[in-house]
Amino acid sequence: MEIAKWCYLLLPMLLAACSNATVSPGMTLVTGLSGYHDEMARLAGQPARWPERQRLGDSLKGTHMATMGGSKEFNRLVELDIKRTEYSIALNESSLRPERVTEMKQELVKMNNDIDSLAALIKKQVGRLAAPGGAEPQQMIEGVATIGLLYLAIDAFSSASPAGGASLAEARVGNYTVIDQQKFAMVRAPDGQTFQCITVLVPDEGAGIQCAPLGTR
Repeated sequence: MEIAKWCYLLLPMLLAACSNATVSPGMTLVTGLSGYHDEMARLAGQPARWPERQRLGDSLKGTHMATMGGSKEFNRLVELDIKRTEYSIALNESSLRPERVTEMKQELVKMNNDIDSLAALIKKQVGRLAAPGGAEPQQMIEGVATIGLLYLAIDAFSSASPAGGASLAEARVGNYTVIDQQKFAMVRAPDGQTFQCITVLVPDEGAGIQCAPLGTR
């Protein structure tokens, strides 16, 4: 993945890289997902921009392949999301026949159901692949934060997510709670300890995450 290509698309919590930052496949995928959602929302009302939407989907599938090894379920999720977007744009066109409008709305219901089912399955896949590793407490917290942010970025495909693909606020990772506050993320441990995490971009390599303790409730 040419990660620099996504720089202007990433969440506001993205910061300049430190020279000793560690690239994380999971966080690299998080930034790719966030960029995809943001750009799809920007292009959603523009029928003629469908080639760009297709390229965005292909780039995201490539990012998943590079970071998580790829999966047919993830590819199908992206394809359905793009198809759903094209249907939504077409439904705003007044030239459609009433019977075609009815058919498309019925198809959208099925697409949404399929997307929700695929998202649940993919969350299990990435949860295993990005599972926290290492014995150091900070490494474990950063792993939890990565999985939580991945869950939120995947949940953004859901038909129940806020308009524009905005990520949901919280995700549970075991007994931990990960809270996306846009400019940074918070991890709340079972004992009340709170950690603040920032995304770090490593040019031409990917992205990582750094977490530091804040205190207890």
